[in-house]
Amino acid sequence: MVKLKNIISESAPGYENRKFGDPLPTLADVAKKYNENKKTISEKKELGSAYIESIRMLTDNNNHTRARAELARQIGDKRVIKAYEGLMYVEDLLRQANETIKARNKLDKILFARSKKVFSNHDIIMSVF
Repeated sequence: MVKLKNIISESAPGYENRKFGDPLPTLADVAKKYNENKKTISEKKELGSAYIESIRMLTDNNNHTRARAELARQIGDKRVIKAYEGLMYVEDLLRQANETIKARNKLDKILFARSKKVFSNHDIIMSVF
């Protein structure tokens, strides 16, 4: 059986330089110190020309929301995909896409910011919208 005093010791992260009377480190302090030592390396990927062409065709056919949903699928953001699918449902139900422009513009900010982080050819992607 493992005893609690063996798990928590003065050598745990955040305790190393603690003096008598100093406040105990919080979870946020320990997490911050852990993340300082951790380096993230991520390379941007390139969206294939076939996907870009399919997005361009959707936009040319005046199906802007579906084009944005397709880009969200390529990014892999499930929440944004679901939001665009909801907009498409409302547009089909009302038969008026103009009623959802405000919501789509707010979603576009999220989508295009993520696209810029994920894809190296973001400028080419933006040119088809």
